[in-house]
Amino acid sequence: MKGIQHGILLRKLNYSETSLILNFFTLEDGFQAYIFQGGKKKKGNILQALSLVEITAFRREDSELGKVTEINSTFIPQSIPYHPLKSGLAFFITEVLAQVLKSSDKDVEMFEFLEHEVKWIDNSDEFTNYPIWFLLKLADQIGIGINVANSNGTIFDLQDGVIANQTPSSHLFVNDEVVPILIELLQSEKNDLLAMHIHKTHRRQITEHLVNYFRLHINGFKTPKSLSVMQTIFS
Repeated sequence: MKGIQHGILLRKLNYSETSLILNFFTLEDGFQAYIFQGGKKKKGNILQALSLVEITAFRREDSELGKVTEINSTFIPQSIPYHPLKSGLAFFITEVLAQVLKSSDKDVEMFEFLEHEVKWIDNSDEFTNYPIWFLLKLADQIGIGINVANSNGTIFDLQDGVIANQTPSSHLFVNDEVVPILIELLQSEKNDLLAMHIHKTHRRQITEHLVNYFRLHINGFKTPKSLSVMQTIFS
């Protein structure tokens, strides 16, 4: 059956010398996988991390892999593909999303959130703290948001997703110097969070804690390979 979908590119894999396997999060059907024969030559220039596109594809009922016949941009980024920090951020976000959303069905709210953020990243110059904000917001979106039970808490319980003063029974907790900073971040609005001055060492620690939190709560989640690169270019 032939159909048109609107998607955000999460992963691009080489299938042959000219063809690609593409993973999208789509407005209409959630996570979808396609083969795009000749895609490297036809549309390779628009298939970048977080590309917003319209996909025309066939899908057989007995196959989980659709066949793309046409892809066109619905938003042409002005900076993400060309800005080293933004492109590094885009790769990190797609690695996270490809794992978090790999089993997701249709979720209009999630799609609209991601679409808005792609455009925000492209237009913004305030993104040093953005990886932290994105991970915190994504956790909220998928129902694993972190709760501040005590504003003076010193212990981040990774198992229960709570910041408090009680040491949890499990060994899965953090009680280092960045917990008070994390509390402040969780209680801040987006613009305030992004404008905060956070030492690069603390920023790195918080990001790693949040990645570990996702590893604990998302089945099969692995530390993104792009994390170390992103940490380096943002330091």
